[in-house]
Amino acid sequence: MLIRLRFFTKCSGIAALILFACIGIVPTNASAFTAEEIATMRAYEKVAPSVVNITTRLCEPGYFFCPVPTMKGAGSGVVLRGDGLIITNYHVVYGARDIQVTIPDGRRLKARVISSDPDYDLTVIKVNAGKKPLKAIRLGDSDALKIGQRVLAVGNPFGLGETLTAGVVSMTGRTVKDKGKVLRDLIQTDAAINPGNSGGALVDLSGDLVGICTAILSPTGASVRVGFATPVNRVKAVAPGLMAPRPRNTGLIFVILLTLLVLGSIFVRRRTDAGSDDALQLSREGEKEQCATRQS
Repeated sequence: MLIRLRFFTKCSGIAALILFACIGIVPTNASAFTAEEIATMRAYEKVAPSVVNITTRLCEPGYFFCPVPTMKGAGSGVVLRGDGLIITNYHVVYGARDIQVTIPDGRRLKARVISSDPDYDLTVIKVNAGKKPLKAIRLGDSDALKIGQRVLAVGNPFGLGETLTAGVVSMTGRTVKDKGKVLRDLIQTDAAINPGNSGGALVDLSGDLVGICTAILSPTGASVRVGFATPVNRVKAVAPGLMAPRPRNTGLIFVILLTLLVLGSIFVRRRTDAGSDDALQLSREGEKEQCATRQS
């Protein structure tokens, strides 16, 4: 009996040691999150530093003179290059007199429009990043998207910066009409997109950009989980042309050409007037000679 008790005690001790060893090996948070949740969190951590908040100031419609813009707007943008190139929707900055960009690290920078493509509702803006470059997002392949694939929308709905919503690709190749414009070949998603998300990022679980959040279909103006994004492959096709800055001296060149045109016009007019005066003088001299001949 004593031998059996000792054997049972030894076996229980060994079992307890094995149990404690297994508990020590298994991570404590292994059961806290699913694999999809972990992928979502990692994708967000990768993407969030590349999504910025855009605020604009513009003049009220109907005001010809507007020394101080009074209306405010808000949207999102995605960093394309570390030197400060950002892509957003055209309607986010349309008509803006002042554009401010808030970087996730807290910096607030003034931006200017580099170029726009209203047909695709895309605009590239530029900020001076200084000695601390921005984090550019990695571009994915929107042609490889599948219906039902998990996607994430990162933006600034209602001014709430760095907001994440999740959903799936509901459909691709959608055509929608927004404020008189026809936008084609859009990605439809049920990830919540609200006012302020425009210009923000739609990414896959790898953290790669697959679209630019552009529009929603809603009877109330808020999300009913029917949102649309411009495919990143269209951004790839359009952005290189938009990234080329417009010449800063365009206005100066226009003034010089206009000045030359005016001076040329004045010169021609003076030459014409001088020619007329010479012709008139010759005519008068001719008349005098005729008179002198008749008198003689």
